[in-house]
Amino acid sequence: MKQRKNLTFLIFIGALLVVIFVIGAVISKNPDAMRNRYRVDVAWEDFLFFCYNWWIPAGIIGIPTFLISLIVSLYKESKDDKAGR
Repeated sequence: MKQRKNLTFLIFIGALLVVIFVIGAVISKNPDAMRNRYRVDVAWEDFLFFCYNWWIPAGIIGIPTFLISLIVSLYKESKDDKAGR
């Protein structure tokens, strides 16, 4: 049971890092893509700045973490289903 919680946590962290990677990649290509012209939201601007600065390390760490933990989780689920039958 504890192993499943660890895999779920790794899937969540990997997905979060992938989201940061995607947003940072979009912002690096088009800086005005996710900004509103007529309204300034400081928290959103800070989040976009963070994603812009950390998108490459987030992609390097997040994509493999997400994929590996997802594959391991699916493998363990199928193994448990076969053992339960």
